[in-house]
Amino acid sequence: MSRVILLNFLLCISLWSTAQTSLDNLDLENWTESESGRFEEPDGPWATANFGVDLEVFPPATNPVEKTNDAYSGNYAAKMESLEIFFTFTSGALWTGGFELNIANPTDSPKFGVPFNGTPERFQCYYKYLPMNGDSMDIYSTLFLQGDTVAHCQLRSSQTVDSYTFLDLEYDYKMTGVEPDSIQVVFTSSAAGFDFEGQLNSQLFVDEVKLVNSVGIIDVLSPEIQIKAYPNPASALITLEFDKNLSDGHLLFFDSMGRQMHRQITQNTRNNIDVSDWQSGTYYFLLKDKDGHDMSSGSFLVR
Repeated sequence: MSRVILLNFLLCISLWSTAQTSLDNLDLENWTESESGRFEEPDGPWATANFGVDLEVFPPATNPVEKTNDAYSGNYAAKMESLEIFFTFTSGALWTGGFELNIANPTDSPKFGVPFNGTPERFQCYYKYLPMNGDSMDIYSTLFLQGDTVAHCQLRSSQTVDSYTFLDLEYDYKMTGVEPDSIQVVFTSSAAGFDFEGQLNSQLFVDEVKLVNSVGIIDVLSPEIQIKAYPNPASALITLEFDKNLSDGHLLFFDSMGRQMHRQITQNTRNNIDVSDWQSGTYYFLLKDKDGHDMSSGSFLVR
């Protein structure tokens, strides 16, 4: 039974997406040890194939996904490695979502995707890849609206990349004029791993995942402060209301050409901005703390 559960689990890790929680820990700095103590998982909604390690009588020396101090920036990055777990080829895979064991229907156990609203133009990260015997890695992201694909970007490659390289992918929008309700992000060290195909010991390293919108502003997928903008559209005055107080923060406003329109220091949970002289159109805001850390982002209309 354990082998069947693992096989079905690994088979579907790249096939289904279902919205779950907020996306955070994009820099892959935070990890937590599993209850068994045999592996660590990245915090937030990131999920892995490390579940199979608990089925081994003797834990392997290396897990499919591990934190590594071989990072592009910060202290840690994620390392994915294709291994044999419980006599089964297992691609190192990291995805946004979760895992809820369903013994009666194992293929329903993996859950992919997290809620997201926004229309990013580009998907970015830093990666390096050490394939074995012509293996290929896969990196992709998909935006969904009620299960339908809104946009997709992907890199599948067998090329050796032995130092961290900037990856900048443009989303290909299949639907326009709509806003997605969820996002899926997947990294895997063997692209055909869900078919139990690939080469042992292929390694993929990933760090600093970001989404960037059309004016070059990073969409903060893990907002530390939730912001409500109203009225939206606005004609004279717009209020940005925070769910928690932030003193000495910085609010930056940009037009659709990326030009900075306004900047102000935050003092409380409600910040009013006079937009009566702004032309009609879409505007973007970015909230930073006093140290320059991105706290939240969003957009609104002026009519």
